[in-house]
Amino acid sequence: MPKLSIVVPCYNEEETIPLFYPAVEKVVKQMPVETEYWFVNDGSSDDTLAELRKLHAQDPERVHYVSFSRNFGKEAGLYAGLQVATGDYVV
Repeated sequence: MPKLSIVVPCYNEEETIPLFYPAVEKVVKQMPVETEYWFVNDGSSDDTLAELRKLHAQDPERVHYVSFSRNFGKEAGLYAGLQVATGDYVV
């Protein structure tokens, strides 16, 4: 089965992560692919990292994260996600 990597750069997304993941899961579950998520915390100043840790604890096989020490921008976040993604397809 092909694997889909979902790369998500995050900057101060504490409130949206709990909404984003279940919404995407509804769609992904209908697709004939294995999935993994790579969230990249781009130096957020809110509790984004705590939310990512909670999500990883709920689904450690598929949800992963990288956390930057400071904000580098979405391009650096996307690049970091592409570096660690293992899927046949990446979005």
